Amino acid sequence: MEKLKIAITQIGTDDINNNLIRQVCCDPVMLELCTPVELDEETAYRELDKAKVDALVLASEAKCPSGAFEIIVTDKTNIAVLDKEPTAGDIIRLRNILERDFDLQIPRIAIVQESIMQNPDLATQVTTEQGINTYGPYTVEQITAEDTAWHFDGIITTDKVLAQRIVTDLLAKAPVRYFAGREAVVTAIYQPVQTNEDEGVADVSWLTHPFFTAIDIIRNRAFYDEARQDVLPKLFRDKREDRKKDELSQTNTNNDNSEKAS
Repeated sequence: MEKLKIAITQIGTDDINNNLIRQVCCDPVMLELCTPVELDEETAYRELDKAKVDALVLASEAKCPSGAFEIIVTDKTNIAVLDKEPTAGDIIRLRNILERDFDLQIPRIAIVQESIMQNPDLATQVTTEQGINTYGPYTVEQITAEDTAWHFDGIITTDKVLAQRIVTDLLAKAPVRYFAGREAVVTAIYQPVQTNEDEGVADVSWLTHPFFTAIDIIRNRAFYDEARQDVLPKLFRDKREDRKKDELSQTNTNNDNSEKAS
C-alpha cells in the first residue's frame, strides 16, 4: 500500500497545541507511515471529498459530520455514542463497522443505558434474530467494574456523558474520536494535549493516535474488501466442460477451413 496522505486541522488559537501538531507532522516515525499536511477544516474536507487526501484528523472541538456517529476508540474497547436509545439497526451498524474498520470479527457488543429501556429485551432479540453477540443493558459502574469492558469489542451508549464517564473510569490512554459510518475516514483529537507538570513534557500520543487510528482503519478496510471481492476458483473442474469447449473450437476451425477451400 502506498504511503497515505493525511490532513490535520489546527486547534483554533491554541498556539501550544498547534506547535505540537507541527512537531508531530515532522516526526520521522510519522513521516515513515504517512504524509501529514496542515489545512484549515473547510479546505481539508474539500480535499477529502476530492480524494486528494486519504483521511482527515480534526481538532478536539470538531463536531460529528452529518450522516456519521461518533465512536471513542480506546486501548480497552470502542464506545459508540448515540443521542437516543439504540435499536437493532444501530447494533447491526456498529457490528459492521467493528468488522470492517477494526478487523474485529464476530464482535461482542454491550449496551450501556442507565434509564429504563423502552425495549429491555433488545440485547436478547438482536442475539437471537441477528446472530450478534449483544449484552446488557449495563450501568456505567457495571461495565467499568473488574475490567468488564475488556470482554466487549464495542459498547453502545445513549449519550455522550455516559461515554465520557466510561472513558474516565477505564483510565483509557489517549482515546481517539472516530466519526464512523462514512466512506471517508475522519478522526479527531479527543481533547487538547496537557503538559505533565511533574515532568514538564507534553504527551503527544493524544495527537499521534488519531493518525494511527486512521491508518489502521484504511488498511483494515482494504484487507476486508479485498478478501470479499475475488471469488475463489472452482475447486472441482468438470472435464466435460473442457471437452465441449475443445469440440466447439475444433468445429469452428473446420468450418473456417472449408470456407477458405471453397
